[in-house]
Amino acid sequence: MTYGSELPEHRHIVVVGAGPRGIGIVERLTARRPRRSGTLHLVDPHLEGGRIWRPDQSPLLWMNSRCADITMFPDRDATCTGPVVTGPTLYEWATSAASRSCGDAAVAAEAAGLAPGSYASRRLCGAYLTWCLHTALSTLPAGWNARLYARRADRVSQQPDGTLRVHLDDGRILPADRLVLAMGNLEGPLTPEQRALGQFAADTGAGYLAPGCAADLDLGHIPGGGTVLVRGMGLAFLDVMALLTEGRGGSFHRDTTGVLRYAPSGSEPLMVVSSRRGLPLRPRPVVAARTVAPDEPVFLTGDAIADLVDRMTVSAGEHRRTLVVELWNAVGKEMAWGHYRELFTICPDAADIGWEAFVGEMADAAPGAASWSALEAHIGVTEHRFVLPDPHSPGLGPMTGADELAQWMSRTLARWVARATDPRHSTDSAAHRALVRTVETIAGVLTGNGPTMSPAARGVLDRLTRLARTTGAAVPCLRIEQLAALAREGTVRFAGARPEVGVSRQANTFTLRTGTLPTETFAARHLIDAWIPDSDVVGDRSGLLARMTCDGLARAIPGATPVHGAKIATCPDTYQVLDAQGRGSTRIVAVGDHASAGALGALSRPGTDAAFFRQNDIVASRLLDAAALHGAPPATTRSSAPAEEGRFAPSRGASAR
Repeated sequence: MTYGSELPEHRHIVVVGAGPRGIGIVERLTARRPRRSGTLHLVDPHLEGGRIWRPDQSPLLWMNSRCADITMFPDRDATCTGPVVTGPTLYEWATSAASRSCGDAAVAAEAAGLAPGSYASRRLCGAYLTWCLHTALSTLPAGWNARLYARRADRVSQQPDGTLRVHLDDGRILPADRLVLAMGNLEGPLTPEQRALGQFAADTGAGYLAPGCAADLDLGHIPGGGTVLVRGMGLAFLDVMALLTEGRGGSFHRDTTGVLRYAPSGSEPLMVVSSRRGLPLRPRPVVAARTVAPDEPVFLTGDAIADLVDRMTVSAGEHRRTLVVELWNAVGKEMAWGHYRELFTICPDAADIGWEAFVGEMADAAPGAASWSALEAHIGVTEHRFVLPDPHSPGLGPMTGADELAQWMSRTLARWVARATDPRHSTDSAAHRALVRTVETIAGVLTGNGPTMSPAARGVLDRLTRLARTTGAAVPCLRIEQLAALAREGTVRFAGARPEVGVSRQANTFTLRTGTLPTETFAARHLIDAWIPDSDVVGDRSGLLARMTCDGLARAIPGATPVHGAKIATCPDTYQVLDAQGRGSTRIVAVGDHASAGALGALSRPGTDAAFFRQNDIVASRLLDAAALHGAPPATTRSSAPAEEGRFAPSRGASAR
């Protein structure tokens, strides 16, 4: 079915992926008001925001960012070359337009009850993303139309004239003058261990769930009252925890002292949980920083980062590891600046010298050196001093037994929650903000050479970002309170760090031993590996990018370490995909976690001029061939109403939910 007319030189643009990245690129395309005539094809099995944000999932699966901190629209002063069309944050949309645009009454009710600091459900975010998409498509100029396909793209082929064909899983073939690969996280293949565990489960009738998105896991076969072993205590685990407790009829409530308690339904299993470090992610501070963050790192200049890149190119392995430490110390110094700037704001008398003198000394001090100890000595209260988290910590050490571990975890979780909710520790928010800003700056410099970046530099970047994620990862404070409540009630049992999983063929069970409880062996018929696998375009389970690399349309860059998946090679400035010969494609671009160049994230914080918008703007310009198809830039406008009816419609076979 065709919507709109096709004029001479009609252009076909295919965007694969209807998640935040794909929708963001569509927004930048429509903002440019392309001339002439064209069709915009959007392909994704989940058109309502992509797989992670799709509507058919439990409301217990939350976002990991506050709803006021999420936007799909660039700021008025964003550094985009195309016209800027501002729009509402997730919170602003939820409290203004959601009641008119949500077809699901439960989602609309959730939207009405949000506060700026609320953690919305992922399905509510999907409704916001869908509204953003439809709003953008409603502004397509005359001569342009859109087709939406709720299908999977299986293969891309190239014609003799250079144009492309995108083959869908239902047999349809889409013409493509330009192709955007914006699929987001691509789950890599199972490891040999995971395949063996799955085979054991199939042979014995036991249950094994490999790493994956919680909304995709079939938890129904895990019996209430039974035991399930869990590896992983991050975001994926907290999702599973919610689904196996509240999702089965249990409920949380606060007692008269304010402590969160859990009332079981009787349908929950006993979860025996472990992870590499034996600890969950820390709770995100509830109290926001009062200070305004600088736009760039304070001490770490672009020239200093570039110098490190040059040194990486000529360095041997051991020296490269030293460079990672050097960079990490520089990140820690920026975090310390954020911490102390906030501390001096909320407590001007925290030090025996003033801020200007303090920051002057900090400029010449190095973390771990005597000069740093002298700097910290100015802070009278030890608790007020900044402590850089150690991402290399092995986690929990050996303990005498499960009771000691349970008591230690209870005290630790209570201490974490108390700190996260204490206004005196808004310094934690400021330090985390500095962490994100600094790592994004370093990544921007290191990826400046894109696929030509040296393997050493790529390895340093991969290790640095992993350190940053380990250090900066945090979850809603309520989730940690819930975990503590479940442990008190007996639904969760902590097993500690460094888990080793095995099988008992005599008992047909999985077994679990940990370094924290070396004398204990846990056994159960069910095992969950609760984490999200790293993107890997070579082992991509959907197969599209793997086929493109086999066909020579794309080139894969191996991961810098065994735990990092392969990426599609792309040019750093234009995001053009490199073919097997290393030539930049004039027709294919890729941006996101599966590409070698691109932002560290997609959903962006308002007021930050996020790289997400700048990258999408570059892609949009590339797709429209610079000025050739651009209309006259309109004045900055703001999207505030749902899409008009009739301006576009899904193609037959597209989602109609």
